Amino acid sequence: MYTVGGQRILVVDAQVHVWDASPHNQAIPDGEAYATDLLRRHQELDGAGVPPHEVERVSEHSLRRDVFEGGHVDRAVLQPVVLGDLFVLGFSPLEWHAEMAGWMPGRFVLSGELDPGGGQPGARGLGPRVRRFDLRGLTLCERRRPAGRLRLGEPWLRRTLARCGAAGADVVHIGVGPSTLPAPWRRADGGTALRPPGAARDRPPRVPGWAEPVRAGSALPARTREAERVAPAGFDAVQFRALARALPDVRFVLGAGCLPEQRLCRLAELPNVYVLLTEILPWIGSEDFAHAFGALLRAFGADRLLFGSGYPLVRPGRLVRELAAYRFPDELRHRYPRFDTSAKRAVLGDNAARLYRIGRPLSASPAVAAGA
Repeated sequence: MYTVGGQRILVVDAQVHVWDASPHNQAIPDGEAYATDLLRRHQELDGAGVPPHEVERVSEHSLRRDVFEGGHVDRAVLQPVVLGDLFVLGFSPLEWHAEMAGWMPGRFVLSGELDPGGGQPGARGLGPRVRRFDLRGLTLCERRRPAGRLRLGEPWLRRTLARCGAAGADVVHIGVGPSTLPAPWRRADGGTALRPPGAARDRPPRVPGWAEPVRAGSALPARTREAERVAPAGFDAVQFRALARALPDVRFVLGAGCLPEQRLCRLAELPNVYVLLTEILPWIGSEDFAHAFGALLRAFGADRLLFGSGYPLVRPGRLVRELAAYRFPDELRHRYPRFDTSAKRAVLGDNAARLYRIGRPLSASPAVAAGA
C-alpha cells in the first residue's frame, strides 16, 4: 500500500499485460514489426535499465519485481490481447493470465477479450468462460488487428455484453490496449495535436531482409500483403452512446487517447462511462498532461478516472509516486478541480476496486477529504 497525505491507500493498476512478443512467437514479418514498435515505444517511455528481453516476454519474476515489489501496487487487472494474426501462440492470452494468477494468488483480477474478428460466432461460449475464470471484465478491441472492424451498434454485441455482465464480467474496456503510438495530445482550445516531450517521430520500423520469406528463399509461406500492425484509434461515438444507454448496468472504460479530448469529455454525461489514464500518465509534470488530465477531471470527476500503467511498456512505480504527489501548476490551478487526497485515493485504487469488486485490505484507512 502507498501513503498519501498521511493515509495508507489501496493502489490498483487497471491495465497490466503479460505478453510474449519474443522471436519464437512472432508471425514474421508483421509480428516482428509489431514487437519492434513495442520495444521502441518502451525505450521512449521507460527504457532505462530494462533489458529488451524483459519487455519482449513478461516473466513471473519481472512482474512480481516491477509491479508489486517496486511498483507500490496492491492489485492489478490483467487485460488480454490475443493478436492471433501477429503471434503464433497469441500475444497476451487469457489462459496465460490465469496461470500467472495461480502462481500469485490474491494479486490479480482477470479480464477476458471479445475479438471482433470472430464476429457473433466468435462470441459463443464467452459466458461459460466468464464463470470458469471468474472474469470481472472484457476487453473489446473494436478494430481488429491487422484488419477489420466491429460496429458497436450490432444487436448481437449488445446481447453478448448483457449476458456476460449478468455472469459477472460487467466492466467493458473499449479503445484500451498496448499501443505503439504516442498519446494524441491536443491543445486545450482544441487546436492541433502536440508531440509529447522526447517522443520520436512516427515511422514504420525497417523489417530485416531475412524476415521476408520470398527474398530469403525460405519455404515459409509469404504474406500477400502487409498487415496493418496497429489499428487506428477511435470508434463511432454515436453507436457507443446507444450501446452505453442500452446497457446501464455495464460500466464502460475508455482509453484516455481513444478519442480527441473534447469528444471524449462529452461522453461524461453517460453515468456508466469511465476513463483509464494509461496513455497520458507517462508525461506527468508537463503542461500538456495538466490540460488533458484537468479536462478529464473536470468532465468525469475523480470518481470515474482509473489509474493504469500499461506494464510492461511502463513500470508503475514512478507513475504511482508522481500521481500521488501531483499538483496542478499555479497558473492552471484555478481552471481545474482540486486534486486532493480524497481524489488521489479514488483515482489510484478505490474506483477500480469498486468496479472490479476487489476487497479492501483491513489496513487501508478510510477516505479523507484533506488536501495533499
